[in-house]
Amino acid sequence: MRDLATKVAVITGAANGLGRALALCLYKQHFNLALLDIDIDGLTKLQRELSNNTQAISIHQVDVSNEEQIIAARKEILQRHQHVDILINNAGVSISQPFDQLALDDYKWLFDINFWGTVYCCKHFLPDLQEQPGSRLVNIISDFALMGFPGKTSYASSKAAVMGFSNALYTELNGTNVKLSIVIPPALDTNIVKNGKHIDEIKRTKEAEFLQKNGMSLDKAATRIISKVKAGKYRVVIGSMMFWTDLGSRLFPTWIHKLIWKNKKKFRFV
Repeated sequence: MRDLATKVAVITGAANGLGRALALCLYKQHFNLALLDIDIDGLTKLQRELSNNTQAISIHQVDVSNEEQIIAARKEILQRHQHVDILINNAGVSISQPFDQLALDDYKWLFDINFWGTVYCCKHFLPDLQEQPGSRLVNIISDFALMGFPGKTSYASSKAAVMGFSNALYTELNGTNVKLSIVIPPALDTNIVKNGKHIDEIKRTKEAEFLQKNGMSLDKAATRIISKVKAGKYRVVIGSMMFWTDLGSRLFPTWIHKLIWKNKKKFRFV
């Protein structure tokens, strides 16, 4: 992507965590921003932090699992910004519970946000992206889509669904103005575990502590992601651990699953 200055980026889940870090990174590169999240307080705080006289920053309170809200937000964004050059589907929620203890209503709740939220945004913003030369479509997935980690049936399957959807869409978009990227971020200290559903509060705390201790900084992850997206990379794998996880899951999937099973007691949060 030659020049992203003055371009318009739409980011879902922008109020906190990785979405916020991506917004800050793009802001520093002179993007105009349309920020979506259900957390309007977080969006308002971020907008105040970024406001200046040269870049347009709009915020939109949206539940991405609600298609009508996506349609309404798109209309608002086009009225404010006139066009869209990059869409980052980052919004997501987490559940950490064994499948036999998982309520199917919770499973559907997660899938509606993580998978259908991505599909809705792609469906309704894709025509706008196709009008802009050098546009980008970015879907955030997870290493859990690559391996069978215990307690993550709902989260892993939602991200695997996004990956399968993105693989097919990537081939459909070949030769068009839109370059699609899927992002496999490293462990990150975000609020997704703190705000998600967990088997119990003790294990929630332990998982959050694990991410805090082992996670890459959000700023560093966001900078690397944007750099690779600008370069037009399809599989954006961030960090050495994700590189080996990605490679191992494709070359030795059975071995990876056996390794996780043998060492699952080391992960005190499952």
